[in-house]
Amino acid sequence: MALQPWMYVILLGLVFVVYARFLPKQHASQPKNNVVQEIEDTIEHFASEMDEQNQAILTLFTKTKQDYEIELAKLSGRLESLEKQRNELTHELTQANVNQQLNMKAMSELHPPVTELPVQHKSELPVEEVEPESELPDVAAVLTGLSMKSRYAELFALHDQGKGVEAIAKKLGMNKGEVSLILQLSKQEEQSRV
Repeated sequence: MALQPWMYVILLGLVFVVYARFLPKQHASQPKNNVVQEIEDTIEHFASEMDEQNQAILTLFTKTKQDYEIELAKLSGRLESLEKQRNELTHELTQANVNQQLNMKAMSELHPPVTELPVQHKSELPVEEVEPESELPDVAAVLTGLSMKSRYAELFALHDQGKGVEAIAKKLGMNKGEVSLILQLSKQEEQSRV
């Protein structure tokens, strides 16, 4: 049985189809490797950028922490200074009140009260009256005048209006930490008086 020419054509076509089918698979595997390589490169680039950003954030966080610690140290120093001034003023006021009471007592011993005064008309009565010793302000009343609320009246007025720490700080041109500290010291002062 001899093969006819048309059968040669069909066999040759089948060989081309089979060859064509295997040929694209071999060439297609190489571009896939290139795509995988590009994806890996992109991921590595992304990871390196993330590392750089993490380093920048870590550096910023460290700097912020250092700034916070410096500011906290400054505020602690100011607080200690203010407490020292308050203690000195309290001591001076107490000493002044004691001296005033001693002076009043010495004055009363030097000039005993006059039992009989000549009768005078109302128009001749002296205008000034000397306060009795029992009506002298006591130390607690004098110290109350120097309370946190009296020293920072505007701050406490804003706080009583319901303003927040940030709004008070902005309005008075103070730091938020300073406003918070004054409010806390005021609460402690009130608790110590109770």
